[in-house]
Order: sequence, then C-alpha cells, then structure tokens
Amino acid sequence: MNYNIVSDIIKIWRDIMNLLVVILNEMDKLDELLLELSKKSITGGTILDSQGMASTLAGWHKDISAFGGLRQILNGQRPFNKTLLMVLDDEKLVVAKEVVKTVMGNINNENTGIMFTLDVKSVEGLTK
Repeated sequence: MNYNIVSDIIKIWRDIMNLLVVILNEMDKLDELLLELSKKSITGGTILDSQGMASTLAGWHKDISAFGGLRQILNGQRPFNKTLLMVLDDEKLVVAKEVVKTVMGNINNENTGIMFTLDVKSVEGLTK
C-alpha cells in the first residue's frame, strides 16, 4: 500500500470533529455549565431555546383525554429547555462530556436532559 495514501487517510480521520448536543431541562444549571466549560477552555458553542415534543403536544391537544394525562405528567415541569451545540475534537469532547456529567449529576435521571454526539465530517468557520 502506498504510504502517502495511508498518511492522507489518517489525516482525514483526525480531522473529523464531533457535534456534542446537550439538551438541558434544568435551565438553572446553564450558567454553571457554561462557566465550568470555559474553565476547561471550551468556549465555543451555540445555545438554542427549545421545547420538548411532549409538552408541545400536550399544549396543542388540551381537549383530548390522552393528552390530558400527558399534561398531568408534565404538570409543574418547565416546558422549555436549552439546547447547547458544540463542535469539538476528540480530546475536548471527553472533557466536555465529563463537565456536563459533573454539573448535571446523573443525566439519566428523568427530566434532567439528554446528551449525544454526531460525527462532523466538514467544518468551516470554526476558530481554534
């Protein structure tokens, strides 16, 4: 196999970034999360206002009994959340996920949030 081809493949593999998506239901922890990320030199990202599908459906279908039960489940919970998007290399991804887990506690607890990653094959405009 040609060494240059292998070298190019390794370079491409290293250049693939990750999109970390954090859907934060406990919005009162947003400031602490951002502060802790910045302490780890993770300062780039986008924060979006978002709303869960279940709370939206419950609001739309107030007259349907099935959604009335859903409203009762959601009663007292904030219908809105924040979605944080960050494009990170592998090293910063590990750090960012640990920060999220530290600030949020057990993210698997109900109504805490969701965290997942996607591979990003191409990025433009990202500053280091």
